[in-house]
Amino acid sequence: MVIVYRSDTGFTKAYAEMLGEGEHLEVFPLPGAVGKVGAGEPVFYMGPLMAGRITGLNQAVRSFNVMGACGVGMSPASPQVLEALSRVNAAPGASLFYLQGGWAPKKVGWLRRRMVAMATKSIREELLAKGGCRTPEEDRYLDFLLHGGSFVARENLERIRQWMAGR
Repeated sequence: MVIVYRSDTGFTKAYAEMLGEGEHLEVFPLPGAVGKVGAGEPVFYMGPLMAGRITGLNQAVRSFNVMGACGVGMSPASPQVLEALSRVNAAPGASLFYLQGGWAPKKVGWLRRRMVAMATKSIREELLAKGGCRTPEEDRYLDFLLHGGSFVARENLERIRQWMAGR
C-alpha cells in the first residue's frame, strides 16, 4: 500500500507523512503520484475537506486502487462528522476515515477565509455567548476558530493504523 494525499495548508501532508513513517509506506502528493504508483497497487488517499467533500478523492478513485480514504478538516472528530463524510464522498469499496487537522487563515485566500467564517459563525457565536462558562476545551476551540491552529497529532492516526494492520 502507498499513501497519496492532497494538502492545501499542510495539515493533511503532515498526517500523510506521519502515517507513512509509522507504517513504512511510500507517500506521494496527488499530482506526483500518477505514473509512480503501480497499476492496481492499493492506495490510502488523504485530502482536506471543502464543503464536506474530500478534495481530490474523485481524481484518486479514477486514477488508483483506493482502498481507504481520509478527510482532514477543522471539526473535532465525531461519529456525526464521519457519517456526513460517508454521505457525500464516493469511494466504492473503500473505508472512510476523518481526522481533525487545523486552520491556517494566513495560508488561504480571502474567499476561503470568508467561506470558513460563514460556515463557523453559529459555532463561534454560541461559544462567545457562553462567556466565562466555557470549558477549557471550548476556549481552545474558540481560539482555534478565531485565530487558527493545529490539532495534528500522531495519536489521532491510531484507528487508521489499526485498519491498515487488519488488512
